[in-house]
Formats: sequence, C-alpha cells, structure tokens
Amino acid sequence: MTRRTRATTLKDVAEAAGVSISTVSRVFSTPGRISPETADRVKEVARRLRFSPNVMARSLITGTAPNVGLVVPDISNPYMTTLLKAAQKVSRSHRIGVFVADTDDDADIERHVCEQFAQQTRGVILCAPRMTASHIREIAQLVPLVLVNRVVDGLLSVYTDSRAALRELMDELVGLGHERIAYLPGPAGSWSNKQRARTVTERAKTLGVELIRLEPTAGLHADGVDAARTVLDFGVTAVMAFDDVLAAGLVEGLRRLGRSVPDDVSVTGHDDILSELVHPGLTTVTGQSSRVGQLAVARLLETPGPAETTPTESIGVKATVVRRRSVAAPDSRST
Repeated sequence: MTRRTRATTLKDVAEAAGVSISTVSRVFSTPGRISPETADRVKEVARRLRFSPNVMARSLITGTAPNVGLVVPDISNPYMTTLLKAAQKVSRSHRIGVFVADTDDDADIERHVCEQFAQQTRGVILCAPRMTASHIREIAQLVPLVLVNRVVDGLLSVYTDSRAALRELMDELVGLGHERIAYLPGPAGSWSNKQRARTVTERAKTLGVELIRLEPTAGLHADGVDAARTVLDFGVTAVMAFDDVLAAGLVEGLRRLGRSVPDDVSVTGHDDILSELVHPGLTTVTGQSSRVGQLAVARLLETPGPAETTPTESIGVKATVVRRRSVAAPDSRST
C-alpha cells in the first residue's frame, strides 16, 4: 500500500468521489445545498483519504473568516508592496487580516498557495496570476476570488487600464520626432505585459513609426541594465519600458555605457512607483496600485464600491501620464 506524501486536497476527494471540486467544498461549507446521498459519499471518501477541512474553512458557513489571502508574483516589486498596503488599510477597517504569499512568478506555486488559502481564508485576491484561465476557474470554484491585473471571462477582476495613457505617450514621442522606438517587455506570462505590448504596437503602426519589441524579461532592475547595450545596438531614440523598475535599470545601464537620458535615449516607465528616485525623473504612467488594491478588497468583501464604479465583472482603473525629464526630442542628443 502506497502512503501519501502530501496532504489530501479538495481535488483529490473530488476525483475519488466522482464529483466536482465545488461540490466537495459545499459539502463542508454549505451542506444544505447538496443532496444527502452525495454528501454522505463525499464524506466517506474524505474519511478514507484522511481529508480534514481546515478549522478556519468552517467559518465560510457564517462568513466570518478573519482573514483574506493576497497572492502576488513578486512582493519585492514596489507596485505589489503599494497594493498590499492599500489592501491592508481597507481590510483592517473591517477587522479582517491579510495573509500574503509570494509565488516567485511560478504558476505551480501559485496554484498550490491558492488551494491552501481556499481552506484558510474567506476569499483570495490573486494578483497578476500566471496560471491558465482554466486553473484560475478551478480556484474560483473553491473560494471567493478577485483577480488583479488579469481578466478572465466570468470572474471578478480589477485592473489598471493604461491603454489611453500609453497611446498618449506614444503620440508625444512621435510628436517630438522619434521614429524608431523600442518596447522593453516584462515577463512573457504577464497579462499586463501583453496588453501594453499590444497597445504600443498598434499605436506605432497607426502613426507609421517603427517599433522594436525587445526580448521578454523577468522584470528585474538588472534586466533593464542588461538591455541598455541592445537598445544602443538597435539605434533607437526612445524606449517605452513595461514598468518603472525596468526603466530605472535601463537608465542606469545607459549611464554605465557613457550615455545619458534623455540626451541620447528617451526612456518612459509605467506604474509611477519609484520614478522620482531615478535621475532624471521618469516620465511614466500611473499604475493606480493603491486604488486597485482598495477596490479588490472591497469587491471581495462585497462592500459597496465608490460611486463612480459600476457593478460589472471587470473594473478598469484609468491611468494617466506623468511627465518628468526623461523624454526629449531626438535632435537634442549630444554628439
């Protein structure tokens, strides 16, 4: 007989009992919604597999679980830390704590953490998830779920809508005379990265300028530093980076190569999280991380949202351009 090397999950019980994960969850949270026959079968399988629902999960019956879960791909990213602080402020006002998990940008870890939180919290805020849409829907069957910066049909989500701001920024760069512009991407699995790349690509095509999409990165400061040589090799006069972290790294990388911003290359970021710590100050797009975090918790707790929001499945928080000194006309570069 093979002994289990890990704790039995809701999925294990569901497969053994021949029912859905959500059915198993309801057996232990809202048993009145399940037929007695099905409930008995599930409980028998659970006993056989030595599955015991977490004590905190029982509070789902009364909706009084004392915590919510916040799952992020990288807690060291300033966008995520700002979002966390905003989420905690709202949850604290409801006397609810926040459990935080960093997944190291790994979809498997992300899924495992969400399954754990499904048994320990009253709901989960899943930020910039890397899981497939089908896996995210499975999690949504286990626990109330709000997505941040990812849109999946039929699920609640809050995201930064920076499409108009990015188009505005591209228009300004072209208006200054830039004709060869690069986009410095973030992680390949990032939904936000795909949206931003698509937006700037389409706008460049509309304006008739060349856009070079560089290779995806992990979104680290060091990646921005490393990209500086490639930027110079391509001979671009402006770079739109996925976020401020990459943009700051690029500014530093160009400095190390004896080039300056914006005299040699104009650089823009996204999120407005550390833009004023970079010299020169970064022209960027607001990430609205605080607003996004507040709305995500409000939706999860089913509290009334701000008057300007509407009860739709997805809330896009509009971003705006913040102009500083990292952008100039290409003919202002020193020779």
